[in-house]
This record gives sequence, C-alpha cells and structure tokens, in this order.
Amino acid sequence: GGWRALGGLARVRAGELGLGAALGAGAGRLAGVVGILLVGFYLAWGLNYARAPLERRAGLEPTPSPADSAALEALTGYVVERVNAAYRVLHGGVDDAGVPTAVPFEAVRVSRSLEAGWRAVGPALGLGAAASRRHGPVKTVGATWILDALDLSGVYAPWTGEAHVSASLPSMVLPATAGHEQAHQRGIARENEATFAGALAAIHADDAYVRYSGWARIVRALQRDLSRVDRAAWDRAMEALLPGVRRDWGDYVRWYEENRSPAGPAASAVNHAYLRAHAVPGGIASYTRETGLLLAWAARNGGGLTLSERPPE
Repeated sequence: GGWRALGGLARVRAGELGLGAALGAGAGRLAGVVGILLVGFYLAWGLNYARAPLERRAGLEPTPSPADSAALEALTGYVVERVNAAYRVLHGGVDDAGVPTAVPFEAVRVSRSLEAGWRAVGPALGLGAAASRRHGPVKTVGATWILDALDLSGVYAPWTGEAHVSASLPSMVLPATAGHEQAHQRGIARENEATFAGALAAIHADDAYVRYSGWARIVRALQRDLSRVDRAAWDRAMEALLPGVRRDWGDYVRWYEENRSPAGPAASAVNHAYLRAHAVPGGIASYTRETGLLLAWAARNGGGLTLSERPPE
C-alpha cells in the first residue's frame, strides 16, 4: 500500500495522473482493504456478538439490578474468605508477606493452568467444545508497550486468535486478565461475561497463583458494587481482608494511577463506540457488570462459586 501511494504521487508530479484521479484510486484501494478486514473480523469473531447471552447459554437465572444487598454481602464474605485462604497458600501461611505479591509471569504455565480451569467450568457455562480447545500461550512480548500506551490491560486479536496481556501489570491481576482474554478466544464477546467466565476459570485452575488472582478479581467486583448499596457492609468486608491482600490491591491502585497514558481517554472512546456499535449495553460500562452473573452462579452452586460446592441435582 505504501509503495502504491508513493508510485501514485510520482505519477502526479510527472503529470501522468491527475490529483483527483490519484486520490480516487487510493480511496478505492483503501475501501477494499477495509472491507476485507471487516469481512475477516466478522467471520473470525464479530458474529459472536449475535450469540445468546452467557446466562442463557449457561442456564443461569437472571438476578435483579441493583443486587440485593444481603445476597451481595453474603457472597462477598464468602469470596473474602477464599481470597484470604488463597493468599496464605501462595505465601506459605502468612497473613502479610510484607511486600506486594510478585510472581514472575510465565505465560506458558499460566495459560496451561487456565486451560485446566476452562475444562472444568466450560460444560457448566454451555461453552461446548470451545472450552477445551487448546490455544497458544497468552502473549506479552511485543504487546506490552502498545497496551500500556493505550491504557489497556489486555486485548484479543481476532484475526490471529491470540490473547495479549500487558506484562507490566502487578502480579495479582495478571492471570485474571489473561483469563478474560482467553474467554474471548472461546467465543465470549461481551466484556462482563468474559470477566465472569475468565475469573471462574482462574479459581478452578490447578495453580495457586492463578487461583489467587481469580479470587482477587471476583472480590474486587463484588466489593465495588457492595460499596454502592451498603457502605457499612463494604467496610466490614474490607476489614476482613488480610493485610497482604489489601497491600496487593493498594499496589495495583498505585500502579494504575502512576501508569495512566495521555492516549487512554481516546482509546476508551474508540472502545466505547465499538461496543455500542455491536449493541453491547452501556459500552465500556459493561466491563463492570459481572456481579449479577456471579450472584446467579452462586445461587445455582449452593451459595459458592466452585463446582465442588454445587448441591446434588
């Protein structure tokens, strides 16, 4: 494309081609390229937006909005216990390691562990064969700088089928972010559904680090909504978190504030327009609407979130 543009410019300067004709030819070629990319996008990914919502495919009963405060507080308390236990397992039984959790991100190990989680929860989520399909490891090399420049934690590339995450993220959030992008690999288009399913895969993974990240992502979502409906209950939940878990969240908040990019608002605006164009309610606000799915999943699993707690049918 670049060589064609240079060639056209040379022909205009030589008087062999009019400027209007050159611009028209260039616009036609550009439209053709864009058209091919769009067709490829919809064939490889875009049609997933037309699928039934995940709660319908998984047979979950929708929960009212805003969430019932008692149910939300109960589930938050349960998840706080689980994230505390996961932290102790990861740190040899201590309540506070004294420094933020820092686990080297080994993309192959984390990806394989998440795949074990997908195999566990995929059938219950109605994902069929897509849940157990093998994909390459989550990518960080070559993607981190551009993700950080756009204030993105991760992205799914539909043309290559690859999940990318920023390696600069604090350790606590990296595996759960990878799970979100892997959810897109498995045909889950809506952002809240990808966060919900990716976190479930993480807490069912066979690696303690990945499980900790999954529980931490869930408790973050629940506490965010609990703070809106019952501030006193939110305070109690925060006090119940281990000092080490609170340290990790503080580390993430500091990282987020210190790494904001000037290009972030523009990238968010583009993403918002993209999601609204695909009929995603709320656009980028959909990223934070996983609580209803978590409550519905817990109601079906005896009040818990792991399949081992599901009551006999």
